[in-house]
Amino acid sequence: MRKLLHYFQILVSLINKYGDYVRGKLVFLASFAIFGILVPYTSFSWLSLILTLLLLGFVMIRHHYSLVILCIITLFTFMCIFTIIDSNNHTNLIPTTERIDAEIVETPDINGDKLSVTVNTSKDEKLLLVYYFETELERKQLSSTVRIGLVCTFHGSLKEPQVARNPNSYNYKQYLYTQKIHWIFEANEIKIENCSSNEKWTINHMLLNIRDTGIHHINTYFAGSTAGIIQALIYGERTNIANEIESSYQSLGLIHLLAISGLHVSLMTGMFYYLCIRFGLTREITTILLLCLLPAYIIIAGGSPSVIRSVLMSMLLLASIKWWEKGSVLDVISFSCMTMLLFNPYYIVNIGFQLSFLVSASLILSSRAIFKYYPTTIASLFVVSLLSQITSMPVLLFHFYEFSLLSLPLNMLYVPLYSVVILPFALLTVFLLSIFDPIGQIFAAMLSWMLETLNQVTVWASQFPFTLLTLGKPGFILMILYCVSILYLLICWEKRKTLVQRALFAPISVLILHLLLPYINPYGEITMLDVGQGDSILIELPYRKGTYLIDTGGNIEFNQEQWRQRRKEFSTADIIIPFLKSKGVRSLDKLIITHGDQDHIGGAKEIIKKMRINEIVIGKSTKDTKQETELKKIATKEGIPIHLVERGHKWQEGGNTFYTLSPKSCGNMSSTKI
Repeated sequence: MRKLLHYFQILVSLINKYGDYVRGKLVFLASFAIFGILVPYTSFSWLSLILTLLLLGFVMIRHHYSLVILCIITLFTFMCIFTIIDSNNHTNLIPTTERIDAEIVETPDINGDKLSVTVNTSKDEKLLLVYYFETELERKQLSSTVRIGLVCTFHGSLKEPQVARNPNSYNYKQYLYTQKIHWIFEANEIKIENCSSNEKWTINHMLLNIRDTGIHHINTYFAGSTAGIIQALIYGERTNIANEIESSYQSLGLIHLLAISGLHVSLMTGMFYYLCIRFGLTREITTILLLCLLPAYIIIAGGSPSVIRSVLMSMLLLASIKWWEKGSVLDVISFSCMTMLLFNPYYIVNIGFQLSFLVSASLILSSRAIFKYYPTTIASLFVVSLLSQITSMPVLLFHFYEFSLLSLPLNMLYVPLYSVVILPFALLTVFLLSIFDPIGQIFAAMLSWMLETLNQVTVWASQFPFTLLTLGKPGFILMILYCVSILYLLICWEKRKTLVQRALFAPISVLILHLLLPYINPYGEITMLDVGQGDSILIELPYRKGTYLIDTGGNIEFNQEQWRQRRKEFSTADIIIPFLKSKGVRSLDKLIITHGDQDHIGGAKEIIKKMRINEIVIGKSTKDTKQETELKKIATKEGIPIHLVERGHKWQEGGNTFYTLSPKSCGNMSSTKI
C-alpha cells in the first residue's frame, strides 16, 4: 500500500510539473492514438495514413515542434501496442477439443431452453459456453446453482462463430474476436458434481456477485420490461427488456437512455457526495471515497465503454479538483479515450465507444462558443439535443442505416424526464426496498406505473410510418462528406450565429444526395440472400425503377413448451429487413411468393408489418396453404393489393419484362416461376 501511495505521489508531481505544457493539447495526442490503431487495423489503412499526415501537418504549422514529437511518439506507441495485442489474439485450442476445465467469469444468461455464459479455460482462453436444457426441472436446478466463480469440467465440442453471410450483415465472429473469444463450446451436459468453487477470492468476483444479487433483487419486486429498464438504469443490464420495447427505443433514437452514461454517473456521484457531506464527512474524505468506489461501479454496471468513459472522466475531474488546478474537460475526455484504448484497442470499433466519445466531445467543444447564445433552459436543451443528433448521425447511419425524425423532440422530452424523475426515483425505490419493504413497495407500484406508461407511449410513437428515414449504409465518400459538412456547420455555428442557416445546408445537401443516390444509379442488382432455410432474392432495377423481393425464407415452426420459448424467436425477417435498410430500400414494389411452404413464406408476415409493400404477387392454386391464408388476411387488413398470377401473365418496368412461367393453370398446384 505504501508503494502504491509512493508511485501515486510521483505521478502527481510529474503532472504538476509538466501539466501546463500539455494542458489543452491532449486532444491531439488522443487523435494520434486513434489513428495509431486505425492505420494497422482497418481495411482503409491508406486513408487513415493520409488523415494522419494531414493532422500532423496542421500540428506542425500551428504548434511547437515539441508537440509534434509527442504526437509522433503517441502514434507509433499505439501502433506497436495494437500490433502486439492483435498478434497475440489467437486461439490455443485445437478444433477437436471435447473436454475443457473452465471457470465461469460472467453472470449466465438463460434464454428459454438455452444457457449462455463466458468461461475462462485452464489455458487462460475465453470461450462462449452454450448449453441447451433438456427439462424444465434441469433449467430450474441449474439456474440457481450455475454462478460466477464456479470451476467445472465440461464435455462437448467446439463450434466456430458465424461469419457475415450477407452484404452489410452483422459479423458475429468479428464481434467475438474483439472480445478475444474464438470458439463457441457446446456442452453436452452440466453436472454440478463436476464443479467446485474457486478458492481464490477476488474483488472482481465479489463485485460481480453484488451485481448479480442486485439484478435478482429487482426481479423480485418488478416484472417484465419494468424490471429490465430499472436493471438497465442501475446495472447496465438490458436482457429483460421486451424486444418490442427495446426496438422502439432504438428506432426513436432513445436507446442511450437505457445505457449508463455520463448523466447517470454524474447524478449518482452527486447524490453520494451530497449524502456524505450531510452525514458529516469532509470534502477531502468524500472525494477519496468516490475515487475508490467509482472503479468498482464499472464492474457492477456491466463494464460497457460508456460506463468506463463516464467513470474515468468523473475520477479525473475529482482528482484535478483535489490535487491539481481544475483541468480542461476536453483534456479529461481525451485522456480517458487514450486510457481506454491503451488497455483495449478493440474499443475503437465498438458502437457505444464511438457514440459516447463523439457526442461528448462535440458538446464539450461547443459548450463555450455555442451555448452563450442560448441562455434559457429550453433553448439549451434544444441545442444539446440537436448537437447530439447531428454529430451522431454518420455513426448511426453507418451501423443502423436510418434515423428517426422524432428523435429530436422526443429526446427533449425524455432526457430531462429520465434524468430528473425516473433515475432518481428508481434509485430511491431500490434503496427503500432494501431497508424498509412496506414503503418501498408503494414507491415500486408508482415507478412501475410510470415506466409502463412511458413504454406504451414509446411503442405507440414508433409505429408511425413517417418517423424513420431509411437512407442505407453510406459508402466511403459519403462518410467523408458527412463528416466534413458537419464539421463545417459546427465551425460556422461557433464563429457567428447568423452563419448557421447557410452552413446547415451542407449536411442537408449530403443527406439529400444520400437519399437520391439509388435513383441516379444506372446499374441494377440481383442479390440472393442466405436466409438459412429456404430462398430469398432481391431484384433492384436501374434507377430504382422497381424493387422486387422473391420469397422470404422461413423457419419450420414447432409447438414448444412455454419454458423453452426464447425472449425473441429468430425469423428470416431479421436477416432480410436489415439488408433492405442497408440498401436504402424503404418499400417493396412487389413481394413475390413462389408457393406457400413455410420455408418460402415464413418471414413474409413480419416483413409486411415492418415495411411498406405496394403489391403481393402469388401464384394461383386450387387450395391455399395455411401460411398463404394467413398472409392474405394480413395483406387485406393492411390494404395491400394481392395479384394472383399464372403462366402467360407478365409486367414491364424500366424497359424490363417479367414473365410468369408457372403455375400453368389453376388446376395445377406448383410454385410460381418468374
